[in-house]
Amino acid sequence: MSTACARHERPAGTAATGTAPTGTGPAVLQGSHIPGLDGVRAISILCVLAGHYGFGRVVPGGLGVTIFFFLSGFLITTLLLREQQRTGGIDLRNFYIRRALRLTPEMAAFVLIIAGVAWVQGYLIRPVELIAALFYFTNYYHLTVGMCGYDACAGWHMLWSLAVEEHFYLVFPLALILIGPRPRLLFAALSGVLVLGLVWRLIVVLGLSLDPDWTYKASDARLDSIAYGCWLAVVFARFPERLRWAWRHGQVLFAVAAALLLASLALRHPVFRETARYSLQGLALASAFVALYGSEAGGRVRTALERPALVRLGRLSYGAYLWHFVPLDIVLRQLGVAQAALLPLHLKLVVAPLAGLATVGLAYLSYRLIAQPAAGLRHRFGPRGRSAPTPSQPTHRDSAPEGAMSPAAGRS
Repeated sequence: MSTACARHERPAGTAATGTAPTGTGPAVLQGSHIPGLDGVRAISILCVLAGHYGFGRVVPGGLGVTIFFFLSGFLITTLLLREQQRTGGIDLRNFYIRRALRLTPEMAAFVLIIAGVAWVQGYLIRPVELIAALFYFTNYYHLTVGMCGYDACAGWHMLWSLAVEEHFYLVFPLALILIGPRPRLLFAALSGVLVLGLVWRLIVVLGLSLDPDWTYKASDARLDSIAYGCWLAVVFARFPERLRWAWRHGQVLFAVAAALLLASLALRHPVFRETARYSLQGLALASAFVALYGSEAGGRVRTALERPALVRLGRLSYGAYLWHFVPLDIVLRQLGVAQAALLPLHLKLVVAPLAGLATVGLAYLSYRLIAQPAAGLRHRFGPRGRSAPTPSQPTHRDSAPEGAMSPAAGRS
């Protein structure tokens, strides 16, 4: 979106609207390209890199993963609701094919390369670990078997987040088919997921003897981080009139989002960090996205997020997420240090940008050699069924498949 376009957005019900008339949601969310999402992906992967490259006390990498979760839920729900409105249903077969073609080629190449290098170097690769990685169960593998060192297993522990997402999307499209045509029931169901997610984490922390990382990595404890994005997408698509008040309050909403995020990072009580932290971050991201796509101030922020450098980094963010530990591990081994957090500050300031540049290079190779060829195949599996626009439906091109705008780091 150009700056000029952002300046000329007007309230709901007017021409060139930023918040479309009741029943259609914000016009900015109806096109084949949703502006700003690549920029959000770029910010997310930068959080991950900063957190894992030694600056976790300032910018925790887990925050970047939580943003990816939210973004994934928001995007895929928006696209599935479009499909359901346009065709009267959801093409499950093609949805799952697109998901597989979006995630699996780059991930499988990464896993097999890392496994091959580790095997040549004499490291032990357990078959069950390889199966868990390729079939999206790394999170529960680590939670039940334990995180093993590099001498005992391969370095693809970041795949836990892909597992969380895939477990969610095995179920969520089915729920949309069953209750998606009933918006109020869908809204209530997702609201229940948000509440139950927090309740379940409290039960795990206060009443069960599970792995300390359970509320961080287990799908059952993190599904609400994705559901917050789904919940907001439903509000935008089915209840846009509830957000009309936000048009003139974007700056306030951005401030609220920033305050909630800072509070989620500043509060250090162990129980809060393992339970309510993720709920607070979900509320913060929902506030930020309401401002981004439902307010006048959001147009200016979207313009900033569409800067070419951010867009390019956002498109490489999945590959960057997969590969970002590899250059770091190489450097740390040369330095004889176990973790980047243990490096002195002057070395962090050297290692982090060098490892980051190497990560972007690896991500670029993965994108060009694997992701782009797979995208051509993926786009053949768009939703089947003929569009039947009604006066309340957009008639312009808005049918890009999930992969065309998908969040990275395993996001769609």
